Amino acid sequence: MPIHLPPMTRRRFLARTIGAGAALVLPAAARGAETADPNRFALLSDTHIPSDPKVTSRGVNMVDHLRRAVAEVAALDGPVAGAIVSGDLAHLVGKKEDYRQLAPLLRKLTGAKVPVHLALGNHDHRQNFAAVLTDHKQAAPPLVGRYVSVVEAPRANWFLLDSLDKTNTTPGLLGAEQRVWLAAALDARKDKPAIVVDHHDPYKPPAPAKGKPARKTSGLRDVDELFELLVPRKHVKAFVFGHRHRWARGQREGIHLIDVPTTAYVFGKSQPSAWVLAQLQTDGIRLELRSLDGKHADHGKKIDLPWRA
Repeated sequence: MPIHLPPMTRRRFLARTIGAGAALVLPAAARGAETADPNRFALLSDTHIPSDPKVTSRGVNMVDHLRRAVAEVAALDGPVAGAIVSGDLAHLVGKKEDYRQLAPLLRKLTGAKVPVHLALGNHDHRQNFAAVLTDHKQAAPPLVGRYVSVVEAPRANWFLLDSLDKTNTTPGLLGAEQRVWLAAALDARKDKPAIVVDHHDPYKPPAPAKGKPARKTSGLRDVDELFELLVPRKHVKAFVFGHRHRWARGQREGIHLIDVPTTAYVFGKSQPSAWVLAQLQTDGIRLELRSLDGKHADHGKKIDLPWRA
C-alpha cells in the first residue's frame, strides 16, 4: 500500500481484511478535522522533490512549488478529507535524501489535520521511500513488493495502485498479481462508485506510419488488461493519473480519464503547474484547477464529470 500520513492529532489508521486480502482502509472517522468535508479531496502529482531545495528544472524550483501548493491546500476555506499524490514524489532516482526533503513539506498538511495518501511513479524508489516515510506502515501488506490501498469516502472509494516498474525508466506496469488484487477489491465494494488511481497514463502511442517501427509506450504497459477488468465493473467511474505533467480529461468506454497536473515543471508552455480540488457528488465529480500561477487561463475553472450509468 502507499504510505498514508495521518493527521498528527488523530489515531493511526486501521488495517482490515477485505475479499482481496488485507489492505489499508481509511475510515470516515479518521479523516482529520471534524469540519472537513468527507467528500472533498486535493489531487496532486509529479512533485519531483530533490535532495537540495535550491535545485531547479526547466526554470522551476520544485520545493518552492510544492510548498506553495501545500500552503494553499492547508488554507482552504473548509478542509479537505485528504490529499492524494499520484507519484513521482522524488526528482529522478528516488534518493533517501529526496524523501527527507519531501517529508516535512507533506507534514505541513498532516499538521493541518489533512491526511496524505502517496502513490509511486517511475522516478520513485520503493525501498528508499519506505525507509524515510515511516509515519505509517502496514504490518501485513496485501501484495509483496507493491503498494496498494483503498481510501473510503461516503460517495466513492479511491483505489490506489502501484505502477512503478523500474526506477528512472519511463513506462509503468501493474502486473497480473496487482490486477487480481484490484479486481477482488473492487468486487468487495460494489456499493459505491470507484475511482482508480495510479501514476502512469492509459494512453498508447499512435500507430506508426507505413514502414516505420512502432513507438514504445511511455505510459502503462498493461493498460488493456487493466481496462478489461475495469469496464465491465459498472461502479468504476474514473481513472486518475499523473506522469504527463498535463491538465486534461478524456474517456474510455464511459470511464473518465483524469490527468492530474504537476506541481513542478510543465512540458508544454500552455500547461499549468497546479493541483486539483475534487468534490465528490452523488452522481459525479467536480474538478477545480488551482494553478500556482493565478493568471493561468484555466485557474479556478470548474468541470463537472457525470458518472457513467
